[in-house]
Amino acid sequence: FQRVRQIKTPMSSLAHSFEPVLSTKGKHLDVAELLAACWKFSAVLRKIGQSTLAIDFESNIRKAEALYNSLVPSKKRQSLASLLLLEQESGIHGPNAQLQDYSAACGFLWIRRYLEFHVDMYSAILASRDPKEAALDAYRKQIEPFHGWALRKVFTTKLSTSMPSRDKFLATLGNFKSRDFGEEEEQIILNDLGELVSIWRPIVVRWRTTYKELDLEDTRRA
Repeated sequence: FQRVRQIKTPMSSLAHSFEPVLSTKGKHLDVAELLAACWKFSAVLRKIGQSTLAIDFESNIRKAEALYNSLVPSKKRQSLASLLLLEQESGIHGPNAQLQDYSAACGFLWIRRYLEFHVDMYSAILASRDPKEAALDAYRKQIEPFHGWALRKVFTTKLSTSMPSRDKFLATLGNFKSRDFGEEEEQIILNDLGELVSIWRPIVVRWRTTYKELDLEDTRRA
């Protein structure tokens, strides 16, 4: 057991990366920390075989980065709220929260939706749900309402056919070989997954609140 405890899983590393994103008082999301953590999450997605999702996730990170990198380092780009407000005041968006597709606001919106999808999916897996059922339920709640017919078909088919068994999925998340995956390894990855979800939850809550306050919650279908 001591040997297993010393292993640092990808979920543990991700939790460490996202931990500095939310300010100590819970009022601000640090953009630099958030973008860096999102790139690490994308690398994990690729490593666990979710490359299709990673490609779309990365395209949205780049939208967010484009604005952040175009600005001289200052407090105006430090927090998510101040960065989005700066972009909003430039007049880039349409009325009634119609975001420009290439905008940072649009990029951050879809990044959040994908994180919310994973929060729901991982929470269900922590509650002993089957990965395929957990993924489909999370997709229907967090992503499907904003997808058009074509994207719904692609994602539903992908999730229905590509999700592995619970043991195999947990082994992959923990970077364990299937033949070495037992009860001790399962407990390690479940603990790390729980830690990651507990760090993500207040981040996405603050994120959603920021969008509501700035009236940037674009609910149109992609």
